[in-house]
Amino acid sequence: MEKSAVYPELLADLADQVALKLCEHGVEPDKAADIGFFAAEHMREHWGGQPIYLPKGVQYDFSRRDLEIFDRFNGHNHVELAKEYNLTVMRIYQITKAVRAELIKKRQGALF
Repeated sequence: MEKSAVYPELLADLADQVALKLCEHGVEPDKAADIGFFAAEHMREHWGGQPIYLPKGVQYDFSRRDLEIFDRFNGHNHVELAKEYNLTVMRIYQITKAVRAELIKKRQGALF
């Protein structure tokens, strides 16, 4: 699809970003560009005129990071993980303890 010169910059960038990600996943560039444009148009029609705040998702990133640390933790690699994630060894201990507790809580539910 061809975007005109008056097409909003934010929507054009959204279309380009969607197309980029699709190409990274093996979609042909022309098809990715079309899908990107259709996605941008859908957002324009669905949310057009609304003030939209896009959260950075810091808590989500931390959650993913913490799960990754927990998955990689073998009981003896606190120092290695601390260096890799730019955290203190104490923080690695805290993360593994918190994730373990949360996983147990999810598995067991409320016992009483």
